[in-house]
Amino acid sequence: MNADMIAAWAVENGFHAIDSGNYRRHDNAGVITIEIKRMSFLLIDERQGLRPRLI
Repeated sequence: MNADMIAAWAVENGFHAIDSGNYRRHDNAGVITIEIKRMSFLLIDERQGLRPRLI
């Protein structure tokens, strides 16, 4: 997947653009953030009851 495909997937799945390359989704379970970098991306899971973790 390239950055454009990841960004399109994020928007289609309820993530809101924070700024260029950063998307975040809030729900009852907590917060999930996607950070798109030049050659990779990070998925940060911050659900309630769990420590934030990179996926």
